[in-house]
Amino acid sequence: MTKDTGCYQALQHYSLNPLGRDLVVGDVHGCFSLLDAALKQLGFDPTRDRLFSVGDLVDRGDESPAVLDAVRRHQIKAVRGNHEQMILDWALNGRLEYARAHRSYPVSSQAKFDQIAADVSHRKGTTSALIDNGGEWFIELHFRGDETEKCNAQHIVNYFTSMPLAIEVETAHGLMGIVHADVPVDNWSSLRRALIHGDSEMCETLLWDRRRWKGRAVSDWIAHVTAVVVGHSPTHDVAQCGNVINIDTGAVYGNKLTILNFVDIPEWLARGDRTITRNLER
Repeated sequence: MTKDTGCYQALQHYSLNPLGRDLVVGDVHGCFSLLDAALKQLGFDPTRDRLFSVGDLVDRGDESPAVLDAVRRHQIKAVRGNHEQMILDWALNGRLEYARAHRSYPVSSQAKFDQIAADVSHRKGTTSALIDNGGEWFIELHFRGDETEKCNAQHIVNYFTSMPLAIEVETAHGLMGIVHADVPVDNWSSLRRALIHGDSEMCETLLWDRRRWKGRAVSDWIAHVTAVVVGHSPTHDVAQCGNVINIDTGAVYGNKLTILNFVDIPEWLARGDRTITRNLER
């Protein structure tokens, strides 16, 4: 995991919103125009409503470089996803290897970004992972952009560094949790303690775990929380297992972008489990 700054909190708590709605959006992956349209249709008002995110705001989608504009415009409160983490890992480790490769090429029309990136990807796993997962936009922003774009790249790193791994929100229907992938313990209180103590294995699992959607979850129900909303494992329709609700409905693959209102969660829980309906391309 990337070293975090002083403003970082692994778990962020939000009190009851007395003014408006609390909404949570699935994996956006750089589809910010789609998010804008969905919020407009919902009549979203950031002065009253709050918008939370399960992470993976970027990568694969063409509008990924505009992530900070979207965050400011909608005042998005997001947990860190594995795609944000891959960018942080590359910023810490991969860019030095890329810079060395860049200097080894003559300054000519042949020294193109794609060739350099391809060569580095074979030698440096961090760069390869980022490119393979749609993060090439950030490498380009960092190395090919003008000074304004390079400054924007650093601001993106700073923002991703500040993102928590978990969010909890007080609502009229009890405490709601948000993580990117899953909670690998059977109660929210254990998650809190693990994050306070900086459990690195727990942190990685929060970003990457897909066992629940393969029938190998640690538990069917997460205690001490009404529900946990996650993304990460794309599905054609919203999936649910116990009180864990997966809202990554594959917007970047041409499917819908899901925005869930917390007031609707009790109704979702009453309907019972819903398995992943169709595993979209990842």
